[in-house]
Amino acid sequence: MSDLNFCGTEAPPGGAPCAAPAHGPRGIWQRVGAVPFAILAAFAAFPLLPRVAASDGLQLAFALSSSVLLAWLVVLLVVRRRLPALFALEFVPLVKSHYIQASVQFTLYAYWGWYHRDVYAQLPLILAQLVFFYAFEALLSWSRGRAWRLGCGPLPVILSTNVFLWFKDEWFVFQFLLIAVAILGKEFIQWNRDGRRRHVFNPSAFALATFALVLLLTDTTDATWAGRIADSFDKPPSIYLVIFLLGLVVQYFFSVTLITFSAVASLCLAGLVYHQVTGTYLFVFSNIPVPVFLGLHLLVTDPATSPRSDPGKVLFGALYGLSAFALYGWLAASDAPTVYDKLLPIPVLNLVVPWIERVASRGLGAVYQRWQASRAAGVPNLVHMGGWSVMFAVLLGTGYVQHEHEGTSYQFWRKAVDDGRPYAARGLVELVKSQARGGSAAAWNELGRMHLEGKLVEQDRLKAVRYFARASKLGDLAGAANLFTLYLSSDGGFGGKVVEDALTALEAACANGAEGALYYLVGNAYYLGAGRSVDREKAVALFEEGARRGDPRCKGALRSLRGGGPAESNEQ
Repeated sequence: MSDLNFCGTEAPPGGAPCAAPAHGPRGIWQRVGAVPFAILAAFAAFPLLPRVAASDGLQLAFALSSSVLLAWLVVLLVVRRRLPALFALEFVPLVKSHYIQASVQFTLYAYWGWYHRDVYAQLPLILAQLVFFYAFEALLSWSRGRAWRLGCGPLPVILSTNVFLWFKDEWFVFQFLLIAVAILGKEFIQWNRDGRRRHVFNPSAFALATFALVLLLTDTTDATWAGRIADSFDKPPSIYLVIFLLGLVVQYFFSVTLITFSAVASLCLAGLVYHQVTGTYLFVFSNIPVPVFLGLHLLVTDPATSPRSDPGKVLFGALYGLSAFALYGWLAASDAPTVYDKLLPIPVLNLVVPWIERVASRGLGAVYQRWQASRAAGVPNLVHMGGWSVMFAVLLGTGYVQHEHEGTSYQFWRKAVDDGRPYAARGLVELVKSQARGGSAAAWNELGRMHLEGKLVEQDRLKAVRYFARASKLGDLAGAANLFTLYLSSDGGFGGKVVEDALTALEAACANGAEGALYYLVGNAYYLGAGRSVDREKAVALFEEGARRGDPRCKGALRSLRGGGPAESNEQ
């Protein structure tokens, strides 16, 4: 039997009296003892799904999260007499900002997922995060002595979060921690605005930026699919047009057009100035990357945490565009993942909204506000939407968006490096990194070579080994050769199965008639006992075959052996 009674009725014998909800009588309020157990049971049932059952990492993430929630509930039950509102619910009517934003996000997910099916595969985990959000929020509300306000507010937070960041299965427990941070930020970081107590930060942006900062400082972005998510937005056709149309819905209902409009304008201006000064492009693959375009439509435009006045929205959007542009450049120059450029500025901008409002209300801002006051409600926003639509049509028609620029080619950046153009090395490295993330074995080998040489990036032998190993695992013989070459000179600094597999691939290539340089490497493996048992006769046979194929190092090795010296030769 559930502990159920409504406000104004007598509490059951032994039960706690019904307390008035902290937020006032906005909806139906009642006490249902079975609710927390039902939510926790629903969350604990997710490991039964095939998507979760097939992954040890996901099983662990759900086990840990369920344990924390259950322990929290047990503590509340122990101290229930101190919590008169325990298990109290307030059913909140649908809020326009919640269901409209969620509807727009659902549409985006449907289109995105059609061309990137990993999105559909992720849906059970997204649903699990939603259930976790409700459970965590409920327990937090009851712990603070008030009724849990049950509505659809968590839905847009979960959907906007998962557009930008997924943790890999083995680290998925941090996805639940990410949701918890979003809730805690909304609950505890508040200020008085418009006569009401409101949260300072956009919940999803606050959590995303916090985790982005941690991932950057710990160099653990590989624990997430952030890069893969960003790259996947290039797959759907006409994605800029789809985002633009979805953005119009949000702009119409919440009058946030000027934020997007000014953000795009500032990005275009910054990009044009950068190109004029350097002759290259800051954003390597497009003038405005799709994830940035998405962020300035559906993340930074949260009406609850952005400026109210139109001049404030213009300044807010312009600062976001310039911040994202500058952050991308700084992250790229620091050899850090650039996927966080659109996330990190938002909490800072949320924090300075009062200052933005004050600055924007002066001068031309004050003139504009007088003009706006003389117009019928809603008319200025329609004008803004019209201006933004014209600008987007120009961008789309000229190919500024939706089309790749010349900077997407290796030849462009290679020539820019050779010509000594500013920051050209950064662009070339970023291009190769993207190709590597896309599964190009040759690109992983190129990255390894760059870090080994230290000309375009800081020399890092360990990174070179890691990148050569990835190239080798993907079947690139050059990567395997470079990895084994480093192994021969490492004095036991690394090894293992990846080196053994690389040597096996090189030996198989020699058996099929490879180039002479590979015979030299495999010959040394047998001569030195590096990855193979010492077999001098086989080593000599390999050197001889390599010499017949014209390899100078094999010829040098044979001369050294016949002269009684070591097999290694520096002859090139």
